[in-house]
Amino acid sequence: SAGISCLGKFISRKSYPVIATLHGSDVFQVTKNPLGAVLTRLMLQGCDRIIGVSQSLINEVIKLGLHPNKLSVISNGVDIKRFRPISLRYRQDIILYVGSLIERKGLRFLFSALPSVFQAFPNYRLLIVGEGPQYPILKKMSSSLGIADKIIFLGFQPHDQVCSLMQQAKLLVLPSTEEAQGVVLLEALACGTPVVASRVGGIPEVITSDVGILVPYADINALSEAISLILSDTERWLNMSKQARERAEKLYSWNQIAKQWISIYEEVLGL
Repeated sequence: SAGISCLGKFISRKSYPVIATLHGSDVFQVTKNPLGAVLTRLMLQGCDRIIGVSQSLINEVIKLGLHPNKLSVISNGVDIKRFRPISLRYRQDIILYVGSLIERKGLRFLFSALPSVFQAFPNYRLLIVGEGPQYPILKKMSSSLGIADKIIFLGFQPHDQVCSLMQQAKLLVLPSTEEAQGVVLLEALACGTPVVASRVGGIPEVITSDVGILVPYADINALSEAISLILSDTERWLNMSKQARERAEKLYSWNQIAKQWISIYEEVLGL
C-alpha cells in the first residue's frame, strides 16, 4: 500500500501522460479491502488512461468510481506463428494444466473431477506445468484419490516446451476460482487446443462455446462431464480445434493487439 501511495503522489505531479495497465486478478483482491480500494482509486485517478486485459477487470475498476471514458480493454496477445496447431495424429492422450500451483487456480477441484474421467479414458494423463505452494497438498491428494500414476508434475518449463505441450495436448483445463484473463487460454486457442475452464472473471470473454466448455467454478461434476464430453467426441474436438485457431488469429495475434495499443497512445498523446 505504501508503494501505491507513493506512485499516486508521483502521478499527481506528472507533466506528461500516464497510461496504467491492469493485467492480473490481484485487482479483484485489492478492491475487496477498503483501504486497498481507496489507494487504488487514488492512484488510478491520476492516470490519463487505464487499460484492462478484460472487461471483467474494467468492470471492477468502474466499481471504484473511475470514469468509463478513461477506461479501455486491450487483451493480452499470443504469437500465432510460434503457437500453432499440429495434426491430430501427433496429438497425445494428454490433459494439460499450465499455471501456478496456488489455491485460486482451483486444482483441487480438477483433481476431484479426474477419477471418473480416468475411469472412462484410462489412457489419458494430466500434465501439470508450474510450481507453487500447493504442490505437496496436490501430490498427497492425487495419492488419496488413487490417481497419482495418472498425474505428472513437470514443474517450471521453458516457453518452447510449454508451446510443444500445448500442441500435443488434447485439452487444456483452467479450473480457476478467479482469473483476469489467462494468457494460457490464448496460447491453447492458437494451438487449436480446446479448453475446459471456469466461468469466472475474464475467461468467458475468451472461451466461447465453439472453442471449449465453461463450467461453474468448484463444480466437480460439471468439470468432469465437460472434460469427458470433449474427449469422447472426435468431431466436436475437430470443430473446436478449427474454431480455436481462427479465433486466435482474428482476435489475439500480436499484430491485432499492437494496432489497438498504437491507437490508444495516439489518442492520449493527441496525435
